[in-house]
Amino acid sequence: MRNGLFLLLVLILLVFSAGCEASLPDLPEMEESMDVDIFEIGDEDEVKDAEANQDEDAVEDEDSAEPQIKASHVIVAEVGGYDVPMSGKVFYAENENLNDFREVPVENGMGSPTGADLNLAVWQGGFVSIGRHDSSSLYFFGNDFEFNKEIKIKSDIYINMQDVVYNSFKDEFIISALSSNKLILLKNDFVNADISELELSKNELASPAKMRIIGGRLFVALQNLDERNLPDKGEVAVVNLEDYSVKLVSLPKKNPTGKIEYNAAFDTKHIYFVATGEWQKRDGALLQMDLETYETKVVLSESEEENNILDGDFVDVTIADNGEFYIIFSNNSSKWENNLLKYLPGDGIVSKIDSNINAFAANPIDFSPMTGRIYYFVDIGSDTYLKCFDTKTAESETVLLDSGPAALRVKLEIE
Repeated sequence: MRNGLFLLLVLILLVFSAGCEASLPDLPEMEESMDVDIFEIGDEDEVKDAEANQDEDAVEDEDSAEPQIKASHVIVAEVGGYDVPMSGKVFYAENENLNDFREVPVENGMGSPTGADLNLAVWQGGFVSIGRHDSSSLYFFGNDFEFNKEIKIKSDIYINMQDVVYNSFKDEFIISALSSNKLILLKNDFVNADISELELSKNELASPAKMRIIGGRLFVALQNLDERNLPDKGEVAVVNLEDYSVKLVSLPKKNPTGKIEYNAAFDTKHIYFVATGEWQKRDGALLQMDLETYETKVVLSESEEENNILDGDFVDVTIADNGEFYIIFSNNSSKWENNLLKYLPGDGIVSKIDSNINAFAANPIDFSPMTGRIYYFVDIGSDTYLKCFDTKTAESETVLLDSGPAALRVKLEIE
C-alpha cells in the first residue's frame, strides 16, 4: 500500500510541477488563524431564488424550480494502489449512516491489469466509478447501489479520465480526460455504447479536467499543461448543453484542478474553484467566477511568507450552506503537511481546523446539504479514515477504510 501511495504522490507531483472525536481541536495561536481580505458575495436577496440544480453534476427538470432533497448517501472509492491490479472497490453509507458502511460487490474488481486509480461522479440515475490512470473503464451503478455495467472508453490508448456528468438534453454522458482537447460523449445506451467527441479548444494542450453542470451550461476546467507538464495558462470552457456551443474564459491563475463548486443556498451568482498554479510555487488561488459575465477574480491567494497559514498549495474546496468554505490545503514549506482550512468570507478569517489530511484523492472533500456534514480523508499512522464533520454541531465521526482513499462523493436524491 505504501508503494502505491508513493507512486500516487510521484504522479501528482509530475502533473503539478512540470476512532471518533466529539469536537474540533483547540486552535493554536499565530499561524493557525489569520485575517484576510473580505470579498463580495453578491445580492443576498437572490439566495432564495436558487437554481434548480442542487445535485452533484446533475441536470434537473427546469419545470421544478425548487427541488427538495429526500435522501443523501456517502459513496467512497478505494484502491490498493497504482501498482495493485484491479484493486478498486466502492463502498456506500446509505442515508449517511457511517455505522452501516457497505461494499458494493464488483466481480474481478475495478482498475487495470497494471494497477488501480478511481474517481466518482453522481447524477439522479445513479453513480459511476471512473477508471483514471492506465484505465479506460467506466463502472456504472444504479440508485439501488447495485453494479450495472462496465463500459470501456478507447481502451487502446491512454486517456486518464477525470470526471463524468449526465446531459439530460441529449440523454448522454459527458466524460473529461487529460488525453486531448476534447470531451467524450457517450449515449445513454449501454448496449451500443455509441461514442463521439466535442472539441473544446483549438489548443491541443487544453485538457478537460473537473466539470459541473449549472442549469443548461457545463463548466469545464482546462488544465493546459505544456510539454514539460508545467501550467501554461488558466481557462474554463462553458458549454451550452442544448447545442454544444463552447465559450472559453480566461482565468487570472493557472491550472484549475479542484472541483467546481456551486452552492445556491449561499450564493446564486458565482461558482468557486481552486487553481493550483505550479506546484510548490505559491502562485495558486481560490477563484470566484460570475455566472452571467464570467468575470473571474481571486478570493484567496497562496502565500510565500514563512509560517503563513496559506504558505502552500490549494488542492480542493467545498462550500457549506452557511457560507463556510472548507479547503484542502497542502502546506509543504518545511515538511509535507496537508490541512483542512475553514474560510469565513464575511469575517475575512482563515483557520486551520484539522490536520493529517489525505489530500490526494481524486475528489478529497464534499458537503452534504441534507445533514450539513463535510466529508474528507485523514491519515492516522499507517491507516486512513473517512471523516465527517458536522458544520452545525461541530461533532465529528470516523470510519476506518480497508485500503487507500481514491475519491468520495455525497449523492443526493431529489424529489
